[in-house]
Amino acid sequence: MARKKSGGGGDSGPNWMDTYGDMITLIMCFFVLLYSMSNMDENKWQAIAQSFATGKGDIINVVVSNEEKVDKTEEAVYVDEESTEDAEQIDFEDFYTYLKEAVSSAGLDESVSVEMAKTGVYMKFRDSVFFAGDSDELLEEGQYILEIICDGIRAVDDHILSIKVSGHTAESSGSDVNEWRLSSGRADSVINYMLSLDCCDADKFQSAGYGKYRPVVANDTPENRSINRRVEIVFVRNDVDFEDPAVIEELFELEFGSSFAGYSDSEGGEVVTVAPSEEPDSPSRNDPDREYVSKDDVLSTLPHDIPGLREDEEGEE
Repeated sequence: MARKKSGGGGDSGPNWMDTYGDMITLIMCFFVLLYSMSNMDENKWQAIAQSFATGKGDIINVVVSNEEKVDKTEEAVYVDEESTEDAEQIDFEDFYTYLKEAVSSAGLDESVSVEMAKTGVYMKFRDSVFFAGDSDELLEEGQYILEIICDGIRAVDDHILSIKVSGHTAESSGSDVNEWRLSSGRADSVINYMLSLDCCDADKFQSAGYGKYRPVVANDTPENRSINRRVEIVFVRNDVDFEDPAVIEELFELEFGSSFAGYSDSEGGEVVTVAPSEEPDSPSRNDPDREYVSKDDVLSTLPHDIPGLREDEEGEE
């Protein structure tokens, strides 16, 4: 007679424990993976760990409760407001201070000047700061300085109307380099590197090369010629008062140079060109060998019907 098979064989009994253990292990791995991918708040994690350890309390309620406490802390609100206020307070005065401190920290006070004017910030660089002799290839030291400047530009980008970069050379008999091409090439090199740093929109830049024709001192000594060899960067702010005569004078000098507004007698005698801050009878700082024409002489050659240039004699009081 065949023996009956006994139910629930002894060897097959514990198999469900293996499956259960595997499931618990997978769940633990899943939660560890979630934790590694998350930016867990330390307070929340401690609350959750405590709930697991004690077996008391609702984990979800603990997390939500801590979340509400963190969001309502005075420290978090203060930090956000402070960062917003700082961003709003950055203006051209801060930009000017930043540039002055950067130049001083780099030990370039004798080679770089930073000035604040009504129209914005004016910087002058000796050509040796950016370029080697008769070259328009930007030096590594010049690139480093421009990187510092561009950091400041990004902070005040919304306040900048335009950035004009101009190159200047000095009269020299020992060089065959084309002065116009060299001065323009140096201005272009500065702008191209600033554009590569993505400091602001490209349409804000203006480039100009003036050769030797806008000296700041006489070209009579090697030291003076090294001063005239320079690169100028002017940051024009967008909140200037265009009805202010001083602002208009600065903008005209920036565009046309100090020789645009000359002085002449009523009979059209000799014209003496001066800087805006100098008196009419003071010596000219421009090229003494050049012949300048006064603004009145230029206007006298224009048609009388151009509006805005002059008032008709009948309408004058």
